[in-house]
Amino acid sequence: MRAKEFGIYIRKLRKEKQMTIRQLELYSGVSHSYLSQLENGKKDIPSANVINKISKGLKIPSALLMQKAGYIDGVQAVDLKQERFQDLTEDEIRYLEEQLELFRRLKGKQ
Repeated sequence: MRAKEFGIYIRKLRKEKQMTIRQLELYSGVSHSYLSQLENGKKDIPSANVINKISKGLKIPSALLMQKAGYIDGVQAVDLKQERFQDLTEDEIRYLEEQLELFRRLKGKQ
C-alpha cells in the first residue's frame, strides 16, 4: 500500500470512530500535525512504533494497520490476535474496554 492510500485509510478509520485529529493525538500520543500530514499523503508509511500508537488511539488491532502498511503479511496476523475474542458482542467489547481503562487508571495511581 502506498503512503497516500495508507493515509486515506487512517482518515477513514478515524472518521468512522467519529474522532477529530486532536482526539486521535490525545489517545495515541502522535502529534496532530504528523497525523494530518500522514492522512494527506505527505508522509511516508510510518514506523512500526508509530503504527502501534495510532492503532491504540483508534482502538483497533495493531496487526491490522501493520498489514495495511505492508509490514506483515495479511490476514494471518489479524486472525491470530482476534481469534480469542471473535465471539464477543459489541456490548461485551465496550464493557471490557471500560474495565481495562479503569484498571489502567488505578494502576497508574499506585
